[in-house]
Order: sequence, then structure tokens, then C-alpha cells
Amino acid sequence: MAFHETDGRCADCGADAFAATDVFASRDETPLCFPCYVDRLDRVRASGVVNVADGEFVVGASSVEKAREIAHAVSDELPPSVDGSVRSVTPLVEARSRGHLTDYHARELARGARSETRHVYAGTSKRGTVVDVETSTGEDTRVEVRDSLARRVLDENRVEVRKRADVSGAIADTLPTLVEHRAARTLGVEHAVWGRAKERGVSRGSERAERNQKAGRDFEEYFVDWCEDRNLEVTRGKTALVRRYPDVADDIARKTDGLAGVPDFVVRGDGQRVFGDGDVWRPDDEAFVEVKRGGSSLTREQQDVVAHLKSHGFDVFVLRGEPNSHRFERR
Repeated sequence: MAFHETDGRCADCGADAFAATDVFASRDETPLCFPCYVDRLDRVRASGVVNVADGEFVVGASSVEKAREIAHAVSDELPPSVDGSVRSVTPLVEARSRGHLTDYHARELARGARSETRHVYAGTSKRGTVVDVETSTGEDTRVEVRDSLARRVLDENRVEVRKRADVSGAIADTLPTLVEHRAARTLGVEHAVWGRAKERGVSRGSERAERNQKAGRDFEEYFVDWCEDRNLEVTRGKTALVRRYPDVADDIARKTDGLAGVPDFVVRGDGQRVFGDGDVWRPDDEAFVEVKRGGSSLTREQQDVVAHLKSHGFDVFVLRGEPNSHRFERR
């Protein structure tokens, strides 16, 4: 996807173009002014800014009214301790001209789920609204917000969190707008809630599940190191799919639950076509890999996404076992 500065005129209205872009054509770059660019996309036309601690959450929607609704919903879910308040809600063109958003941020916010920046596409809901919690916040602010949200979930939810399975429901009940836009996940609220719940006391089964999850994460880290030791490029699966194959990502998202079942990683080979067991595995080109420690199986959601990926011509493998004893299974 290309955006280049240009001295040309907008192809639609004749005004000065803000950029020449190939977003709307497969080959030719079209000069457009920013209002016509937003009109052509017809996705996010308005934005809102929610003040939070020492930063801002930015929301986007198809209209000022919808953006205002999302902004106030986000503000209502934020605890008083982080001073969440709606600062402004304006058309996206106006937000850019007033400097509420940088040129790049406004440009990418307008693209919604097709944005090239993870902060925007990861914060886009199925209905096309956006809650970007990363672009205008620092790490310290996000940690402060995360911990405050975790306390709110545990203190205000009517259901006591006694096991890991209780966490997602408790968060969804307390923070529905942030959950819809995956902002709670981005901020790490689930991990923070579970950590605090364990401090308050949880069941033995939950403690065992936590150990299993940690072992699964360790196996993923082992696989990344394994690939890097063999000069194989490895990228998170969802990130690679959205960035490299946006049309495929859109198609799968329409048919599944928002790409939730995309395999863990994409591995890019170096042309050496060698397949087999253990250390001799090497993809011919690109392959999706789901990492499954022990004997755990693919969920129904993962099976559906794998089927769609294969229909688009991708190779998909499952890495099973333990760090010192594993195998690759072609799906």
C-alpha cells in the first residue's frame, strides 16, 4: 500500500491532493484530497478523543453521533482513578485539520480494519467502529489503566472470579465496549484480573490450568527461537495475515469470529524444500503454524479458520509435543 506526497490535484474534486495512493486501484496511484479520500473509503468518518491519565484513547465511527456514543461508552467504563473523560468528537476531516490527530493517524483511522497500523486494525470491531488505546498513550499510562480496570472488574462484578474461566465473562460484563474493540485484550486486562484474583485465592484446578498455560507460552517461545536458529522468518499469524493478505483476512473475518482462530505464527522459508520430522522441517514458501503443547487439539474455531486458509492456498501445520520431542503435522 503506497502513499506519496504530490503536487497534483484531487482526482475527484480538483482541490490540492494530500497524497497519491494506490489504496483504491491495483496499479495506478490516485491523487486525492483528504475529504475525498475519506468519502471514497466510506468507513470511519468521525473521531473522538477520550482523555485518560496522561494520554488519550481515540475512537472512530461512521458518523459523529456514533463516534460520540462509543466515546462516552468508553469513558463510562473507565474507573474514576484514571480521569477518563470525552474531550472532543468531530468529523475526521476536522480532527485532522485542527491537529487533534496527526496526518498519519487520521489517514489510517479512516481505513479501519484495513489499516496498516496494528493499533487501528486491532481496535476495529465487527461493526466497523474503532477504539485505539495505543497510538496516543505511553506504556506507563496503559499499565495504570490496565490495573485500574482489573480492580474494577474484581470489585464491581457480581460473580466471584475463582477460576480462569470466570475471567473473560467478568470482563465482558464490566467492560463491554472495550471488549468489543479488543482493547481489554490489548491492555492486558485479563492477565491483570487473573493475577489479582490469584492473590485473593483461587481453586486448585485454576492453579493447575495456569501452570499449563505458562508451559504453552514457553513452547511458543521455544518455537520462535527454533525458527530464528534456522534463519526462518517467523511472524505472529494474525499480524502477518492482515498486513500481507488483507483481502484474505477480510474474507475469513466475514466467515468466522473476527480472526480469533488464526494459527499462532506464519513462517517464511528460504527456498530449501525439506519436509520431515523434528528439526528437518522447513516450509517451501510461507506456512501457518499452530503451536500445541502435549496432546491438545484444535478448537472448532481454529479448525474453521484453517479450512479457510487452505481454501486460499496456504499451507498449515500444527507443531505438537514438547521442546525436546515434537513433530509437525500438515493439516
